[in-house]
Formats: sequence, structure tokens, C-alpha cells
Amino acid sequence: MIEFNDVSKLYETDGETIHALDHVSMSIEKGEFVGVTGSSGSGKSTMMHIMGCLDAVTSGVYLLEGQPIENYSENELAEIRNRKIGFIFQNFNLLNRMTIEENVELPLIYRGVRSAERRRLVGEALGQVGLSDRRKHTPNSVSGGQQQRAAIARAIVTDPALILADEPTGNLDSRTGTDIMTLFSELNAAGRTIVLITHDAGVAAQTHRIVRLADGHIEEDSKETKNGAAIF
Repeated sequence: MIEFNDVSKLYETDGETIHALDHVSMSIEKGEFVGVTGSSGSGKSTMMHIMGCLDAVTSGVYLLEGQPIENYSENELAEIRNRKIGFIFQNFNLLNRMTIEENVELPLIYRGVRSAERRRLVGEALGQVGLSDRRKHTPNSVSGGQQQRAAIARAIVTDPALILADEPTGNLDSRTGTDIMTLFSELNAAGRTIVLITHDAGVAAQTHRIVRLADGHIEEDSKETKNGAAIF
């Protein structure tokens, strides 16, 4: 599903060249649950932005479902993000002026889905994350864990091929974070591909494969360790 072939991402800052990613090669298959971890500045967020078609590589090739992303226009990339990728963020990114139900519905509105079908899909997504009884509440009237569940429902309502979660437990207490990780495991068991970005080794340990970054390089990949051979 995801393939990085010798990918580098460079930034220019005050005349200095920063190698956010430095000749990275890796692949993630459909149905995997991968934790990407590393210290601040290791390249985690850059990797997620490239995976999510939010940023472009400086060199190398990024393939999503076998297609090189560099061949797409900005409008086509926006369409890919809406149809194929579900995003989940540490700060939830919910709109407080709207109900939870309306927040979850937004991606379907952007896609042009008819009203009756939107209601059905939103109901199914909220049911999956256990929020059917909170659908008419606004985000600021529910707990942080419930807000994150709403964000997950919004991410899965379009049935994306890939879910990208950026520090999804970072603003939650440990018990609520464990509940959210259990939900991710259930979504993965149902066949969803999940890439979870985290600095927390305990959170990463709950995924099925850990990719550890350091200074823009892959320092360790547990898939390689388990298989006893390189994956590149």
C-alpha cells in the first residue's frame, strides 16, 4: 500500500539544509498496524505528511497503492486525501460550533454524498466508536476521550484505505489512551491499515510493527527483526 523508495526531504532554514528524511526506503502492506516512533526532530511528522499527501518528497519516490504521488495535481491530491486517507490528530481538530454528528459528516459533504446516505454512514461510524448517544453533543461538552473517538469516527466514515494517526493519545490520560489504542486494534482487526505516529514507546509497543526513526533515518524496523531479513 505504501512504498518509500530512497525518499529524502530537505528543508532550508536560515541558510542551513535540514535533512528531515534522508534516503529512506520502506514498505507498508495493506492491513498492517505500524507505529512510527522516535524523538523530536527524528522525521516522524515529515514521514506522516508525505504519507498523507500533505507534502512532497525532495528526491526519491513515494508510491500510494502503487501510484507515484508526484504525478498528481493539487486537486487530485485533495481528492486522494478525501477518499483514501483518514487523518486523526492529537488535538482532535473538531469544530466546537458543530455537533459531533456534524463534525463526522463533514468529509462526506465535501465528497458530495447525498443526505440520506450521509446519515447512514455517520450513524455506522459513531456506532463503531461507541458514540451513538453523544451524536447531538458539541465537542466541548464531552470528555477528551470522547472527542478523540469522534475524530476517529470522522476519519473512518469515508471508509479510507489508510488511517494516519498523529500522537492520538498525546492529550489523554493513560486509561483513556489505552481505550483508544484498543479501538485502533479493533479497527485494524477489521482490515484497516493504520500508521500511528508517536514519541511514546509504550503506545508504539501496542502496534504490530515498530519503525524507529533517528535523524531522518530508519534506525530500527521490527518487521525486519521478526522476519530475520531486510524488507527493503
